[in-house]
Amino acid sequence: MVEKSYIKCLYIFIAIAFAVSILYVSSSYESVFAQKNDKEDKEDKDKLIVRASINLKNVDMKNTKFIRVIGFINGEEVKQDIPISSIDKTKNKLDVDLKVNKKNDIVKASTPDEFFVCAYQVGDVKKNYNSLAKFDCNEGDILSTSKPTPVRLFQLGSHVYEKTQAVYGANINNTGSGSNIDKVKIKILAPLADKKDTEKLVIAVMIKGQIQSQVIEDVQAELDKSKGSTIQRTFTFDRDTDIGRIQIGDRYHACVASDDLSPPEGQECEKRVVKHFDKSNSLPAR
Repeated sequence: MVEKSYIKCLYIFIAIAFAVSILYVSSSYESVFAQKNDKEDKEDKDKLIVRASINLKNVDMKNTKFIRVIGFINGEEVKQDIPISSIDKTKNKLDVDLKVNKKNDIVKASTPDEFFVCAYQVGDVKKNYNSLAKFDCNEGDILSTSKPTPVRLFQLGSHVYEKTQAVYGANINNTGSGSNIDKVKIKILAPLADKKDTEKLVIAVMIKGQIQSQVIEDVQAELDKSKGSTIQRTFTFDRDTDIGRIQIGDRYHACVASDDLSPPEGQECEKRVVKHFDKSNSLPAR
């Protein structure tokens, strides 16, 4: 009888110990999770967030290997390559948070600063090297510095890719544009007649998922030297990129950013499509 009571007490002790251990592990997990969320919240306080909403209904989930999301926001480049294998196929939408610093040594974020974001559906690069990877781009204004600014990609009604296809198709047999040349040059102009006191700025350009940028440390010295009111930079890209070959019709975006441009905007952006390989493609970015 004593032995049975002992065994019964032992079982009760084990059950209590097991329950306590489960509660401890659970509370520890919740504590770690809460600490992680607190840390992320604190880090995000200093971040400007643009939330790209990708319509997965217009993404070729079968033949796409990854989606490249790239943009220029508040004077900073941001890029994410998202493997298709990591995307929940039951969802119709994918939200991608693009985070940059609210303040850097070029510009402090404010509304309504401009930005752009593009997304490329990248499949078998070797097989589709000389074709146009399906993509979409969107420009927008920063709506808030304290919560995410939304931007939509691959939405119904977007004609970005169609316009590129039209230019590409009209020039596919045109050798006069320098189709055998392996470089593409893009000249970005930053007219400053209305902002002659600008001291420092950055110029950036993106094409085919590639970004180049240059900081002009002493704008005044350059303007004095040129005796004009426009800063310009020519960027040279290899046509061969990691997501395919740059073609006639490929869209490029350019931005100019500086605190001295605000108001009205600390960053301004414009876009065009490539028309030439034998000479520079020019674009005033403000």
